[in-house]
Amino acid sequence: MFIWDKTPRAVLDLLLSSTAHKFCFSEVLNGTGLSRATVSSNLQRLSQAKVVFREEERFKYDSPFRAPHVYYTVNPLLIDYLRLQARST
Repeated sequence: MFIWDKTPRAVLDLLLSSTAHKFCFSEVLNGTGLSRATVSSNLQRLSQAKVVFREEERFKYDSPFRAPHVYYTVNPLLIDYLRLQARST
C-alpha cells in the first residue's frame, strides 16, 4: 500500500484534522465518505504499518450486545512528517 494514494490519504487527512481526538470506525466512515470495506482495509493496513494506532475500548459494559468500540489515532511520531508531505498531483 502506498500511503499517498487517494483512499489512504483520505483516511489520514481525517485523522490528522484533529490529532487530540480518537476517531471510532463510524466517524472515519462518515468523515471520508468511503465504503465500509475500503475504510476497514485501509485502517488495517495503516495500523499494521504503525502509521495509525488502533485502540480497543477497555470499559466493560453490562450489555452482552454491545461490542467494545475501536478508536484510531495517527502515530504521534509521524504527525509532523505526514503533515509536511505535499500531496502528489
